Amino acid sequence: MIVELNDKNYPEFISQTDKAVFIEFYTPMCGACQQLEPILDQMDLHYKGDVVISKCDVTINPRLAKKYRIQSVPFCVAINREKKIKDVEMGLLDPMRYFEMADKAFYNYSWWESIKKKFGL
Repeated sequence: MIVELNDKNYPEFISQTDKAVFIEFYTPMCGACQQLEPILDQMDLHYKGDVVISKCDVTINPRLAKKYRIQSVPFCVAINREKKIKDVEMGLLDPMRYFEMADKAFYNYSWWESIKKKFGL
């Protein structure tokens, strides 16, 4: 289930979850954001709750948009269990990049570790 985050539920949600979190910041009229929807559904099925897949409409949630300094959408953030941002991306990308972001938060590895994994170093 994809969680809809907002200015009101975010603080409690993020403080109480013990899972990695992937957030897509979007606007309803954004074409690229709409193209990302089926990818989020695939991620939700893939991670089966191990990573919380979520989204936030920045047009009605100005505090979250300001907190993450959203300038353009889609804007995606991967947060690990310790509440640290592990990765961010802006724009519509190859679907595997979003899975890589979520993996980075779930497995809690660094940028260098992801490069080593990708290239077998």
